[in-house]
Amino acid sequence: MRKFILATAALASLAVPLAAQAYPGELRDDRREIRQETRDLNRAQLRGDPREIREQRGDLREARQEFREDRNDRHDWRDDRRGRYEGHRTEWRADRRYDAGRYYYPRGYSYRAWSVGGYVPRSYWGERYWVGRPVAYGLPYAARGLRWIRVGPDALLIRAYNGAVVRVVRGIFY
Repeated sequence: MRKFILATAALASLAVPLAAQAYPGELRDDRREIRQETRDLNRAQLRGDPREIREQRGDLREARQEFREDRNDRHDWRDDRRGRYEGHRTEWRADRRYDAGRYYYPRGYSYRAWSVGGYVPRSYWGERYWVGRPVAYGLPYAARGLRWIRVGPDALLIRAYNGAVVRVVRGIFY
């Protein structure tokens, strides 16, 4: 019985951080709720009761707000605590700099300030330029299909199959 209680407590402590994030089906549920609230509002407008219409509009507004909050929780990069926002959602300047050793550019290349949407040449995709443990440098883990690479003093999050730059952290290395 004691093991069961301890296991339950351990699972509960893990579930709290997971509950703060939107699970994959939550956005779908929110969209479904918006559709239902829209139908309810349309029915209320057909009936013509002003009080019911006002209530249904409030319900629809709340459903839309909940959807926006869940979507932002799922896709918002601004809560990383390691950079400050620079204007474009995916370009950051690091507050802290790290010594990652001497850097050698690929043959024929020198420093270039990469921006989101650009394509990094295949020469940078090699293991030599990978950031092995991004968390050690204050970077979030890369999702499936993405990879952190070092390009001079900057860290770039690129798509592993085509080199498209998804995110830029400027001046993180010295």
